[in-house]
Amino acid sequence: MRLFLPIAASLLALSGPVAASLLALSGPAFGQSSLRVQPLMVAVAPPSQASAITLQNTSPNPISLQLRAFEWSQAGGADRLKPATDVVVSPPATVIPGGAAYTIRIARTSGPVTTGQKSYRLWIDELPAAGAKRAAGRAVEVRIRYDLPVIFGMPTAASNLSWRARRSGGDVVVEATNNGTGYGRVEGLRLGDVSFGRGLNGYVLPGSTRRWTAPASASQLAANANTALVATVGTSETRVPITIAGN
Repeated sequence: MRLFLPIAASLLALSGPVAASLLALSGPAFGQSSLRVQPLMVAVAPPSQASAITLQNTSPNPISLQLRAFEWSQAGGADRLKPATDVVVSPPATVIPGGAAYTIRIARTSGPVTTGQKSYRLWIDELPAAGAKRAAGRAVEVRIRYDLPVIFGMPTAASNLSWRARRSGGDVVVEATNNGTGYGRVEGLRLGDVSFGRGLNGYVLPGSTRRWTAPASASQLAANANTALVATVGTSETRVPITIAGN
């Protein structure tokens, strides 16, 4: 699960008409939210085609929420989202009274996934309190966004990641290609002594490539240098000898 506050940068690359209409959000939230969400990742195995998510309002005040499902793919090394046509969230909007819990459902209307996996994202947007003033012509403000992965498919589907690193201009780029049938969850990615962050780096979807650009400290890594790539994929540590390609 990712939690975002609205600031002036786009985190997720969006495809289709949704790109023009959705708010640009980025960065982990540094504030506190009174909304608690369980589970933080939704996995739906066949024959099921729906799952429940519990929302808990820990504040004394009501919370207004908007809920949307997106089809999740990857292209050009980055995430792509477009509004889902075969997954619905019920209800699409709600108000949770202070101190109350509420259950929502997410369902795949085209049936269970019995081969491999299908990937979606669920956005739970916390909206301003009812009666809050909004400037004329401005879109509805999103106070906080919860971004949950939703995976329909076989729990036995597994990832199979291949890695490469290369210099691109002044940057060092790491790519993971998933040749498996299940998603790969990447944490604690390191290239030599260069860390890409200790927490979650992202997901690599089946049949897709995910790309990360190294921080400035990677300038020490020269083209054709031999080093080691280390990451936790799922629950297992991966350690791969790697040569940095490029000129």
